[in-house]
Amino acid sequence: MTSIKYFYITLSLLVLSAYGYSQKGDNPYDPRPKMEVLKAEHGKDETKMHFLVFGDSKGSPYFSAVLKRADSLKPDFCITTADLVNAGGGERGQQNYKLLDSMGGWFMRKYPMWATVGNHEQYGGKDGVANFSNFFGLEKPMYSFEYGNAKFIALPWPKIKEDSTRLSWLEAELIAAKGKHIFIYKHRPHYTPGSKIYADVEGAETATTKLYNTYNVTAVFSGHDHIYYRTKRNNTYHIISAGAGAEIYTLKREKDVIEGDVYYGKRNFDDLANSDYLYKFCGADGTTTDLCKPMYYVVSIKIDSDVVSIEMIDAATGKVWDKGLLD
Repeated sequence: MTSIKYFYITLSLLVLSAYGYSQKGDNPYDPRPKMEVLKAEHGKDETKMHFLVFGDSKGSPYFSAVLKRADSLKPDFCITTADLVNAGGGERGQQNYKLLDSMGGWFMRKYPMWATVGNHEQYGGKDGVANFSNFFGLEKPMYSFEYGNAKFIALPWPKIKEDSTRLSWLEAELIAAKGKHIFIYKHRPHYTPGSKIYADVEGAETATTKLYNTYNVTAVFSGHDHIYYRTKRNNTYHIISAGAGAEIYTLKREKDVIEGDVYYGKRNFDDLANSDYLYKFCGADGTTTDLCKPMYYVVSIKIDSDVVSIEMIDAATGKVWDKGLLD
């Protein structure tokens, strides 16, 4: 099995080279060779898969526990919702990617990890996106890939609705994905009960969300607002997975939630009935669980043919806080 595995790694590198991709030193964090190995190992049975979604670590010491829990779940691959560094540009960027390498290198060598660009990847200097691309071996921050009966589309910072060319690219990708489960992963959410202001997160339908609905996108994963949130708007689930280690934000926009939403975050000042419980988790049935300390977590997605399921898992304890179907 080992010899077969390395044969496919070599083959995939040759294929990538043929399409103009360069991998200086066989970049260990480029997810594409490992995905080719995964496809070879699974053969034709690619309608079952398991992937994790997490983001917003920013060099936090809690990130190690998140990765340890992620490893225990043994996913096929991972996608991120960005902000894995606190600043990605300039000299700070070089230092922060070295920190990411020291903290998460073991994990990223083990699993294919598909990353995307957030605002913090761009902070620090004009070379922020270039540093991101060099680290992950992904030449373009806006890209897509397919695995089995699913298509995954990465949308980088900033808002895609501001650029008609990007919208056209997205629509073409969505059209090409007809018949597959479609997942978008990006940094900025469209809806939130957290701290981000309306100028940043609209909380309303946009040209982009209309495309999601038109082409039956299964779920949109995002970060940026350091909370957890699962909501269904029209045909599409919107899930914020931003609990990989950075400070958990306050639930300032709870009035924006709708029936059936699930969310977790820091209590708003007006909601502090008991100062010992600064955080809370609100389930789909409306029940609230008080928490005295922040929880960091991963989101687990499993696909079995037409069935897509989700779990939100506490990194420290392994407890499943949210569980459901993305139907």
